[in-house]
Amino acid sequence: MLKQSKYVKTLPNTKSQHWLLKVIVVFAISAGIFFGINSMGSAAPTTPTATQTASTKTATSKTVQATPVYSQVVTTGTISQKIKTSGEIKPMLGVSLIPEASGKIEEIYVDVGDFVKKGQKLAQINDETQQAQYAQAKASLNVANAAIKMQEVTIESARSSLVSAKASVEASESQLKNLTVTRKRLEKLFSEGAVSRQDVDNIITQYDNANAAHIAAQTNVKRASDAIQTALVTLEMRKAELTQATANLNAVKVNLDKTVVDAPFDGVITARYEDPGANANLSKALFDIQQSNPVKIIGTIIEKDLYQLVAGKTNVFITVDSVAGDFKGIVTKIYPSIDNTSRTGKIEIHLNNSDNKLRTGMFAKIDVLITTHENAVIIPRDSLVKYENNYLTYVVEKQGDKYIAVKRDVKVGIVDDDKVEIISGLKAGERLISKGTEFVREGSAVSID
Repeated sequence: MLKQSKYVKTLPNTKSQHWLLKVIVVFAISAGIFFGINSMGSAAPTTPTATQTASTKTATSKTVQATPVYSQVVTTGTISQKIKTSGEIKPMLGVSLIPEASGKIEEIYVDVGDFVKKGQKLAQINDETQQAQYAQAKASLNVANAAIKMQEVTIESARSSLVSAKASVEASESQLKNLTVTRKRLEKLFSEGAVSRQDVDNIITQYDNANAAHIAAQTNVKRASDAIQTALVTLEMRKAELTQATANLNAVKVNLDKTVVDAPFDGVITARYEDPGANANLSKALFDIQQSNPVKIIGTIIEKDLYQLVAGKTNVFITVDSVAGDFKGIVTKIYPSIDNTSRTGKIEIHLNNSDNKLRTGMFAKIDVLITTHENAVIIPRDSLVKYENNYLTYVVEKQGDKYIAVKRDVKVGIVDDDKVEIISGLKAGERLISKGTEFVREGSAVSID
């Protein structure tokens, strides 16, 4: 039987053994954790694991992956500089027809939508009073015309009397001369005793009678002349009366004409406000009429651009959302004044509307053509990048088996909607990044569509 060593203590009881075992286990776990952490912090693995190698390859492939972009070949074409504005389509002429005479409306001959010609009768207002006044004025005119004719006859009669009186004067003068000679001869013969005193007295009596007849004839000439002058003055009065009668007839005729409402120009009836039987009111319209061929559009242009336009020469293009197709016209008129609030001026454009597609009140978009460049280098607007006050774009160049984005500084000309003219920096035939420029930088590898 073995002896017990003096260095070997007697084992404790079972309860003490369990407690000691627990302490040993806890100590062993703590020691393992400590040495494990220490080994991780102090030692680096010299060879990557399979997982680490796969991750590294993925990261490397992402850094060299080409950026997909859209590209296109730079071409030349036509581009135009335009000023965009808008306006409302208005009739060339448009009025509200207010009657010029009051009274009951007898007839209305047109309705809304009817096309009418200048002078066409649109409505009739009762004209009984005006017709009576016209008949009376016309009768007065006839009387005045008859009075003039009568006075002209009187003048002719007075002129005939004057001719007769002048003839009598001439005859009496001839007779008086003959009697004067005979008297002198007989008085000489009487003094010689060759004739009797009775013969001399007879000649003297004849002479006195002839002289009286001569004086009477001269008086008749004066009376006839005075009668002619009086008749002429009366004729002027009759002519004045005729003028007055004519003016009165014209005035009555104007009032009579006012009972007819007619079209002031070729156009279309756009509104009708009364029916037959209603009373025409001098302050209320019966119709609205508009001339819609051609139509006019009034647009606004800012002050600094206004002087680039020339009336009668500057072309414009019109689009109306509710009407298919574009309309081409010219700037017909440039208004002379500038609005001091908006600092804009107005332009007027006339458009043919024979098919009546354009209706007043429609909204029109206006492109005013300022200049056009032919054979210009043109690129999409989306491909242009602005920085500070400069512009750049990217072209695609092939380097080896890769496509590389290369930055180009460019000078911009006309900008028209989605197109831009390039004055310098690009030439036709080069390949341009048209979309995706925001994802590339100088030297970026790209994949093109």
